[in-house]
Amino acid sequence: MNTDKFSAIAHRDHDYCNPVAAAKIERILDLMPLDALSRVLDLGCGRAELALRIVERFGSTIVAVERSPYMLDAARERAEWTGALAKLHLDDRDIRAFRADPETFHVSVMLGAGGIDGGIAGICRTLKGWTKPGGYVLVGEGYWKQKPSGEYLAVLGGGDAAALLDHRGNVQAGIDAGLVPLHAVVASDDEWDEYEWKYARAIERYAGEQPNDPDVPAMLERIRRWRDAYLRWGRDTLGFGVCLFWRPGGRVAA
Repeated sequence: MNTDKFSAIAHRDHDYCNPVAAAKIERILDLMPLDALSRVLDLGCGRAELALRIVERFGSTIVAVERSPYMLDAARERAEWTGALAKLHLDDRDIRAFRADPETFHVSVMLGAGGIDGGIAGICRTLKGWTKPGGYVLVGEGYWKQKPSGEYLAVLGGGDAAALLDHRGNVQAGIDAGLVPLHAVVASDDEWDEYEWKYARAIERYAGEQPNDPDVPAMLERIRRWRDAYLRWGRDTLGFGVCLFWRPGGRVAA
Protein backbone atom coordinates (compact mmCIF):
# COMPACT_ATOMS: atom_id res chain seq x y z
CA MET A 1 0.00 0.00 0.00
CA ASN A 2 1.24 3.46 -0.91
CA THR A 3 1.20 5.51 2.29
CA ASP A 4 1.20 8.82 0.40
CA LYS A 5 -1.94 7.69 -1.43
CA PHE A 6 -3.53 6.61 1.86
CA SER A 7 -2.80 9.97 3.50
CA ALA A 8 -4.12 11.97 0.55
CA ILE A 9 -7.41 10.03 0.56
CA ALA A 10 -7.78 10.14 4.35
CA HIS A 11 -7.28 13.92 4.36
CA ARG A 12 -9.39 14.76 1.34
CA ASP A 13 -12.22 16.29 3.42
CA HIS A 14 -9.99 18.26 5.83
CA ASP A 15 -9.11 21.94 5.57
CA TYR A 16 -5.73 21.24 7.14
CA CYS A 17 -3.84 18.00 7.74
CA ASN A 18 -3.97 18.59 11.49
CA PRO A 19 -6.80 18.82 14.04
CA VAL A 20 -6.60 22.54 14.93
CA ALA A 21 -9.73 24.38 13.78
CA ALA A 22 -9.34 26.62 10.74
CA ALA A 23 -10.70 29.59 12.71
CA LYS A 24 -7.82 29.32 15.18
CA ILE A 25 -5.28 29.36 12.35
CA GLU A 26 -7.03 32.36 10.80
CA ARG A 27 -6.58 34.16 14.13
CA ILE A 28 -2.85 33.49 13.95
CA LEU A 29 -2.74 34.89 10.41
CA ASP A 30 -4.32 38.07 11.82
CA LEU A 31 -1.25 38.53 14.02
CA MET A 32 1.26 38.63 11.16
CA PRO A 33 1.59 41.86 9.11
CA LEU A 34 1.86 40.18 5.72
CA ASP A 35 1.45 41.92 2.38
CA ALA A 36 2.14 41.43 -1.34
CA LEU A 37 5.89 41.90 -0.79
CA SER A 38 6.14 39.19 1.86
CA ARG A 39 7.90 35.90 1.11
CA VAL A 40 6.59 32.85 2.95
CA LEU A 41 7.94 29.30 3.28
CA ASP A 42 5.51 26.43 3.97
CA LEU A 43 7.32 23.14 4.62
CA GLY A 44 5.18 20.03 4.28
CA CYS A 45 2.33 22.09 2.84
CA GLY A 46 -0.02 19.16 2.09
CA ARG A 47 -2.73 20.43 -0.27
CA ALA A 48 -1.42 23.98 0.37
CA GLU A 49 -4.49 25.15 2.27
CA LEU A 50 -2.53 27.60 4.42
CA ALA A 51 -0.50 28.85 1.47
CA LEU A 52 -3.62 29.48 -0.60
CA ARG A 53 -5.29 31.36 2.23
CA ILE A 54 -2.22 33.56 2.61
CA VAL A 55 -2.19 34.31 -1.12
CA GLU A 56 -5.91 35.11 -1.05
CA ARG A 57 -5.71 37.36 2.01
CA PHE A 58 -2.37 39.10 1.50
CA GLY A 59 -1.10 38.40 -2.02
CA SER A 60 2.20 37.14 -0.60
CA THR A 61 4.60 34.89 -2.52
CA ILE A 62 4.78 31.34 -1.15
CA VAL A 63 7.36 28.58 -1.53
CA ALA A 64 5.36 25.44 -0.68
CA VAL A 65 7.34 22.21 -0.20
CA GLU A 66 5.61 18.83 -0.38
CA ARG A 67 7.07 15.47 -1.41
CA SER A 68 3.77 13.59 -1.83
CA PRO A 69 2.75 13.64 -5.50
CA TYR A 70 -0.88 13.13 -4.50
CA MET A 71 -0.90 16.17 -2.21
CA LEU A 72 1.12 18.21 -4.69
CA ASP A 73 -1.29 17.47 -7.55
CA ALA A 74 -4.21 18.52 -5.35
CA ALA A 75 -2.38 21.72 -4.35
CA ARG A 76 -1.64 22.56 -7.98
CA GLU A 77 -5.23 21.91 -9.05
CA ARG A 78 -6.61 24.12 -6.28
CA ALA A 79 -4.10 26.88 -7.03
CA GLU A 80 -5.10 26.86 -10.70
CA TRP A 81 -8.78 26.95 -9.76
CA THR A 82 -8.31 29.90 -7.38
CA GLY A 83 -5.91 31.80 -9.65
CA ALA A 84 -3.12 31.63 -7.07
CA LEU A 85 -0.59 29.66 -9.12
CA ALA A 86 1.45 32.74 -10.07
CA LYS A 87 2.13 33.38 -6.37
CA LEU A 88 2.52 29.76 -5.31
CA HIS A 89 5.83 28.06 -6.10
CA LEU A 90 5.41 24.31 -5.52
CA ASP A 91 8.55 22.34 -4.66
CA ASP A 92 8.46 18.53 -4.69
CA ARG A 93 11.58 17.96 -2.61
CA ASP A 94 11.60 16.00 0.60
CA ILE A 95 11.76 18.34 3.58
CA ARG A 96 15.10 16.81 4.55
CA ALA A 97 16.56 17.85 1.20
CA PHE A 98 15.21 21.42 1.19
CA ARG A 99 17.70 24.24 1.70
CA ALA A 100 17.31 28.02 1.67
CA ASP A 101 19.66 30.95 2.02
CA PRO A 102 19.80 32.47 5.50
CA GLU A 103 17.19 35.11 6.31
CA THR A 104 15.22 34.57 3.10
CA PHE A 105 11.61 34.54 4.32
CA HIS A 106 9.37 36.91 6.25
CA VAL A 107 7.43 33.90 7.58
CA SER A 108 8.53 30.27 7.83
CA VAL A 109 5.90 27.62 8.53
CA MET A 110 5.92 23.93 9.36
CA LEU A 111 2.66 22.47 10.63
CA GLY A 112 3.32 18.97 11.86
CA ALA A 113 5.09 17.61 8.80
CA GLY A 114 8.14 16.19 10.62
CA GLY A 115 11.35 15.29 8.83
CA ILE A 116 13.81 17.72 10.44
CA ASP A 117 16.32 16.22 12.86
CA GLY A 118 16.07 17.21 16.49
CA GLY A 119 12.30 17.30 16.86
CA ILE A 120 10.62 20.63 17.51
CA ALA A 121 13.90 22.11 18.76
CA GLY A 122 15.53 21.32 15.42
CA ILE A 123 12.52 22.67 13.54
CA CYS A 124 12.64 25.98 15.43
CA ARG A 125 16.39 26.39 14.90
CA THR A 126 16.16 25.57 11.20
CA LEU A 127 13.20 27.83 10.47
CA LYS A 128 14.72 30.65 12.50
CA GLY A 129 17.83 30.50 10.29
CA TRP A 130 15.76 30.91 7.13
CA THR A 131 13.63 33.73 8.56
CA LYS A 132 14.48 37.42 8.35
CA PRO A 133 15.04 39.32 11.61
CA GLY A 134 11.66 40.72 12.59
CA GLY A 135 9.92 37.83 10.82
CA TYR A 136 7.76 35.02 12.12
CA VAL A 137 8.08 31.28 12.65
CA LEU A 138 4.88 29.22 12.79
CA VAL A 139 5.25 25.66 14.07
CA GLY A 140 2.64 22.94 14.56
CA GLU A 141 3.63 19.84 16.50
CA GLY A 142 2.17 17.02 18.52
CA TYR A 143 2.63 16.80 22.26
CA TRP A 144 1.80 14.41 25.06
CA LYS A 145 -1.19 15.16 27.26
CA GLN A 146 -0.02 12.27 29.45
CA LYS A 147 2.66 9.60 29.32
CA PRO A 148 1.90 7.25 26.38
CA SER A 149 1.49 3.53 26.94
CA GLY A 150 3.77 1.05 25.25
CA GLU A 151 0.81 -0.28 23.27
CA TYR A 152 0.02 3.15 21.89
CA LEU A 153 3.65 3.81 20.98
CA ALA A 154 3.65 0.52 19.07
CA VAL A 155 0.66 1.66 17.01
CA LEU A 156 2.46 4.93 16.30
CA GLY A 157 5.38 3.00 14.86
CA GLY A 158 7.36 1.99 17.91
CA GLY A 159 8.92 5.40 18.50
CA ASP A 160 10.40 6.77 21.70
CA ALA A 161 8.11 8.69 24.05
CA ALA A 162 10.89 11.29 24.31
CA ALA A 163 10.30 12.22 20.65
CA LEU A 164 7.46 14.50 21.79
CA LEU A 165 7.26 16.97 24.67
CA ASP A 166 4.29 18.48 26.45
CA HIS A 167 2.72 21.70 25.16
CA ARG A 168 4.81 23.91 27.43
CA GLY A 169 7.91 22.07 26.23
CA ASN A 170 7.04 22.85 22.62
CA VAL A 171 6.77 26.56 23.38
CA GLN A 172 10.00 26.42 25.39
CA ALA A 173 11.80 24.84 22.42
CA GLY A 174 11.15 27.99 20.44
CA ILE A 175 12.34 30.17 23.30
CA ASP A 176 15.52 28.11 23.59
CA ALA A 177 16.10 28.65 19.85
CA GLY A 178 16.09 32.42 20.40
CA LEU A 179 12.50 33.05 19.34
CA VAL A 180 9.80 34.98 21.19
CA PRO A 181 6.40 33.25 21.58
CA LEU A 182 3.48 35.47 20.59
CA HIS A 183 0.52 33.09 20.50
CA ALA A 184 -0.29 29.39 20.81
CA VAL A 185 -3.38 27.26 20.32
CA VAL A 186 -4.15 23.58 20.85
CA ALA A 187 -6.76 21.28 19.35
CA SER A 188 -9.76 20.68 21.62
CA ASP A 189 -11.24 17.24 22.17
CA ASP A 190 -14.08 18.15 19.80
CA GLU A 191 -11.59 19.22 17.12
CA TRP A 192 -9.70 15.96 17.52
CA ASP A 193 -12.93 13.99 17.18
CA GLU A 194 -13.88 15.91 14.03
CA TYR A 195 -10.43 15.34 12.57
CA GLU A 196 -10.13 11.64 13.40
CA TRP A 197 -13.64 10.62 12.39
CA LYS A 198 -13.38 12.55 9.14
CA TYR A 199 -10.02 10.84 8.55
CA ALA A 200 -11.50 7.36 9.07
CA ARG A 201 -14.72 8.13 7.22
CA ALA A 202 -12.84 9.17 4.08
CA ILE A 203 -11.11 5.78 3.85
CA GLU A 204 -14.33 3.86 4.50
CA ARG A 205 -16.09 5.85 1.78
CA TYR A 206 -13.23 5.33 -0.65
CA ALA A 207 -13.39 1.59 -0.06
CA GLY A 208 -17.06 1.63 -1.00
CA GLU A 209 -16.44 3.79 -4.06
CA GLN A 210 -13.42 1.81 -5.31
CA PRO A 211 -13.93 -1.82 -4.23
CA ASN A 212 -11.63 -3.12 -6.98
CA ASP A 213 -8.62 -1.10 -5.83
CA PRO A 214 -6.12 -3.74 -4.65
CA ASP A 215 -5.00 -1.41 -1.85
CA VAL A 216 -8.44 -1.33 -0.24
CA PRO A 217 -8.03 -4.32 2.16
CA ALA A 218 -4.76 -2.93 3.54
CA MET A 219 -6.23 0.56 3.79
CA LEU A 220 -9.23 -0.69 5.74
CA GLU A 221 -7.05 -2.75 8.07
CA ARG A 222 -4.86 0.26 8.73
CA ILE A 223 -7.64 2.78 9.33
CA ARG A 224 -9.63 0.46 11.60
CA ARG A 225 -6.57 -0.29 13.68
CA TRP A 226 -5.83 3.45 13.87
CA ARG A 227 -9.42 4.28 14.81
CA ASP A 228 -9.35 1.76 17.64
CA ALA A 229 -6.03 3.15 18.89
CA TYR A 230 -7.47 6.68 18.90
CA LEU A 231 -10.44 5.58 20.99
CA ARG A 232 -8.34 3.43 23.34
CA TRP A 233 -5.41 5.78 23.90
CA GLY A 234 -4.97 8.63 21.45
CA ARG A 235 -7.86 10.88 22.46
CA ASP A 236 -6.56 11.15 26.02
CA THR A 237 -2.85 11.00 25.24
CA LEU A 238 -1.88 12.89 22.08
CA GLY A 239 -2.35 16.62 21.64
CA PHE A 240 -1.50 19.00 18.82
CA GLY A 241 -0.61 22.65 19.11
CA VAL A 242 0.38 25.53 16.85
CA CYS A 243 2.83 28.15 18.12
CA LEU A 244 3.60 31.53 16.59
CA PHE A 245 7.08 32.89 17.31
CA TRP A 246 8.78 36.16 16.41
CA ARG A 247 12.43 36.38 15.44
CA PRO A 248 13.80 39.47 17.22
CA GLY A 249 15.02 42.29 15.05
CA GLY A 250 11.98 44.29 13.99
CA ARG A 251 8.52 45.43 15.00
CA VAL A 252 6.26 42.87 16.68
CA ALA A 253 2.72 42.57 15.35
CA ALA A 254 -0.11 43.94 17.50
